[in-house]
Amino acid sequence: MANAGSRRTMDSSSSMGRGGSFGSPRKLAVIGIVLFFVGFALGGVGNQVSGALVVLPFADTITALGFVLALSAAVRAGSRIRQILIVGIVYGIGTFYLGEPHENHVGSGFGLGLSHIQHISLGLLLMVIATVTSVVLAYYHTRSVTVRR
Repeated sequence: MANAGSRRTMDSSSSMGRGGSFGSPRKLAVIGIVLFFVGFALGGVGNQVSGALVVLPFADTITALGFVLALSAAVRAGSRIRQILIVGIVYGIGTFYLGEPHENHVGSGFGLGLSHIQHISLGLLLMVIATVTSVVLAYYHTRSVTVRR
């Protein structure tokens, strides 16, 4: 009972600044961007080569995992919530243009007068921008912490 008043809360490793199983945020960002582009390339192969359509679900999963790892690296590096929200919104808009049927683009009022293939290209571009921005944020915030020491 003497220790009841001296309880301590446990902080997670991310809130204490300690690295997890992936090490530094920079390493996590590099793993994320590599996985993103591997999935991106695998998706291109699946769309171009006949008989390779079975790799598309794996390519989409690897691409999304790469984005999540890059974004988590930016979060672990100390990016602000506003920056993370902007990156997430850009990625979400990219997902809308990439994954939704053309009728949804036009019917939503965000068709921009583009053809379906242009919507797909715009979606891919926005997803790449969001992932690269996450990696840049991770590198920027770890650099600024290192400079202050």
